[in-house]
Amino acid sequence: MKIGKRVKIAAVVVVCVLFDIVLHLVTSAYSTMPENPNYSMVAELLGAEVTIILWALLSFSGAAYVYCRIRNVIPGEGVRKGVRYGSAIALIWLFAMLEGVSLFGNPIMNEFVVGLSDAIPVFLMAVLLSLLSAGNGENAAVKPFPLRQKMMAVSIFSGVFFIGRYAAYVTGAIQSGYQTGPVYTFFWTLLMGACIGAVCILLGNTGDTLSLERRAAKFGFLIFGVNWATFLLFMPLLFSGYLIDVLSRIIIDTLLVTIGYYLTFGPGIGLK
Repeated sequence: MKIGKRVKIAAVVVVCVLFDIVLHLVTSAYSTMPENPNYSMVAELLGAEVTIILWALLSFSGAAYVYCRIRNVIPGEGVRKGVRYGSAIALIWLFAMLEGVSLFGNPIMNEFVVGLSDAIPVFLMAVLLSLLSAGNGENAAVKPFPLRQKMMAVSIFSGVFFIGRYAAYVTGAIQSGYQTGPVYTFFWTLLMGACIGAVCILLGNTGDTLSLERRAAKFGFLIFGVNWATFLLFMPLLFSGYLIDVLSRIIIDTLLVTIGYYLTFGPGIGLK
């Protein structure tokens, strides 16, 4: 990649991070920040505001990096690639925020508004990045999944994520609200799995020639894993006491998504 192209990508990331910060300031009435936070060493050293900005740069840079790595195989042409990718990452980040309702007891409206304040800028970033490479011949052929295959993909991802997450909840491998908020936790876990299935459909390319194992790893560890990890790192970067839980969550969820992809497109399923 030429230096000029990298500079443009960096500029897009910075602009969208600034937009993200502005949205959070505008929606500060819906903030989910605790009243008496126990800040991490990083936040104590740099200050909460600087730490939040660094996290935003990390998460948006991670999303941009993944887009640049996979744009050639995202279905569609030009800006349609950005719309697909932006919609996928916006969904993941928004649903990640909504888990805070059961984890921390925050109002669902607050989590939704704060989640949108991140989802909208990352969607915009993906669209802007797609405009930088529009018309360069990087167009993957689109062969839409039939309705039956879409339903199968969503069902498998939902099932795998649900079973794996509840195993983690019950064993205490990760913090959860399945005891204090069992109904919400049940539906969030189910819908988060369905969301990941929808992301798979949005970004899936039937023309990808990689082996099933490599495609599963690519989706689980790169597309989902990088975006999931950089987003969840907000908590341990800003607050103390969350590092082990968040790292466990990242590892467990990434493995579950990789397994879900393999089962969805594996032998005998018929979604190749």
